[in-house]
Amino acid sequence: MLGSFRKFSTSLYAKILLIIIIIPFVFWGMGSSLSGGDQNIVVKINKDKYSIQDFDAFIKRTAYKKIESNEEINEYLSAFIGEQLIKKEVNHYKIKVSDKSLSQLIKNQKQFKRDGDFSRTEYEKFLIKNNITAVNFENILASQERKKQILDLIGGGVYSSKFLINAAMIE
Repeated sequence: MLGSFRKFSTSLYAKILLIIIIIPFVFWGMGSSLSGGDQNIVVKINKDKYSIQDFDAFIKRTAYKKIESNEEINEYLSAFIGEQLIKKEVNHYKIKVSDKSLSQLIKNQKQFKRDGDFSRTEYEKFLIKNNITAVNFENILASQERKKQILDLIGGGVYSSKFLINAAMIE
């Protein structure tokens, strides 16, 4: 039986069969690796590509319960895209939060005050209670402040039409 396979492998029919199998595999079977490898890309914003790993890290950071439906995935995807767009706008407008302004933000938080003054003890209690480091908390606070500033910048230039104002007054 092995001898018959050897004879067939040297024949013209075997070579034709091999060509019929190899050519489609090369052109279509390898298509995904030849097309640039965009298989793991969740979203592409301008020239920036965001992978499944980026989206997964976002979900792990923001989801508080198990995701059970496609609607929830779509909501998280929309939030992920929105966050990436805001980050791009923050970078575009070069919005920064200085150490001094970050310090003022922390010192003016009501939850860190005791008798109307900033309490380092209250601040550290908050960090321990929420199991977060000071660096992470400051990064989160700075990120929120940059988002607030970009939204104020964008929203500050928009005026409501007289029609909307009048419609709101009637209600």
